[in-house]
Amino acid sequence: MSIRNLALRLAMTACLATTAAQAATTGTLRFSGQVDAGTCDLDAGDVNRSITLPTIKISDFDQAAYAGTLDFELSADCESDISSVTFLFTGTPAGEDASLFANTGTSGGTALWLAHRAPAFSIIPANGTPTQRSRTVATSNRKAVLPLTAAYHKTGAILTQGTLASTVTVSITYH
Repeated sequence: MSIRNLALRLAMTACLATTAAQAATTGTLRFSGQVDAGTCDLDAGDVNRSITLPTIKISDFDQAAYAGTLDFELSADCESDISSVTFLFTGTPAGEDASLFANTGTSGGTALWLAHRAPAFSIIPANGTPTQRSRTVATSNRKAVLPLTAAYHKTGAILTQGTLASTVTVSITYH
């Protein structure tokens, strides 16, 4: 090997050994996500619930416009950030008295009467505005409980024996 080649190789090796490190590039990380509000659902037992009123007699209407009252409750299960639930009732108004819910059963002269019983007793009219057919309840321990009363109601038509059948739909909104 010639001295000239040796000098060239040493010079090249020195250049490689003294090469400065390049600066690393920088980047930006962008994060995204979403925080949603909690939800509420009707209690599983209230989603498609059948409520049986007590059996009554036509003579039970001799002294009153309604008979066979039954107290019951509707419940909604909510997440911890929900403070109130609004229950909205809809159904077909009775022909003889549109504030009552229509009877599709075989009894003549009767319809369904529905009321909220607390904190003050108030009727839920089938033909009311959405505000009149709604009740708002505060949640407690992640639950909203609406106390209700239902009964047979005389409509003014001639009373006949038979069945009472009425369908009322309830929907909820929450805040």
